[in-house]
Amino acid sequence: RFGPYSLSDLQQYVHSGNVLVEDMSQSEGMADWVPVSQVLGNIPAVVSGGGAVVPLAEAELVPLPPNLHWAIVLLLGIFTRQLFNMAWALVQANWARRLCGDNKPLVLVAMYPAGMIAGVLTIVLLKGMTALGGLFIIGGAIIYLFGVFSIKAAMEEYYNSRENVGLRLSGVMTFFFSTVYLQYHINSIAGWKKTGVLK
Repeated sequence: RFGPYSLSDLQQYVHSGNVLVEDMSQSEGMADWVPVSQVLGNIPAVVSGGGAVVPLAEAELVPLPPNLHWAIVLLLGIFTRQLFNMAWALVQANWARRLCGDNKPLVLVAMYPAGMIAGVLTIVLLKGMTALGGLFIIGGAIIYLFGVFSIKAAMEEYYNSRENVGLRLSGVMTFFFSTVYLQYHINSIAGWKKTGVLK
């Protein structure tokens, strides 16, 4: 065992050839040992010999969505009566679609605005069908929750396999705070990509 090393030290050791990108390492907050390439993630490492800067595993990594601070997401959600959160959930779901390679998160999250529109139109245009309009709205909200949990699952799978961050998300917090809670962890992952430490 050697270290601990800062990310810049690790990059220099990779550059000098003292550490190979295939060598096993463990970053703070990680339970398992992973290759150095996963600890460095998309941080450029200089490869010895040619002296060129080569981003490690660049083709495999999915960039983060817009790194809007979670408190801003919360405030905008409050001031827009959750309309911003509905739109932001679509941004997160589109990103999760790229993480897992499946359209499921995006389709499920999109059911909420679709259910709202269908419900309001049913109530307004079909007098006496208020109950049916309410069912559309409630159904869309329930399907939306499944979508949020599919974003959670995509994040945990990706950030515990491809980019091994050791990410653990709470189901209870996901249920009650959905987009704000997920954005908090997106902010944490962005910090990890800069410092190598998940907060």
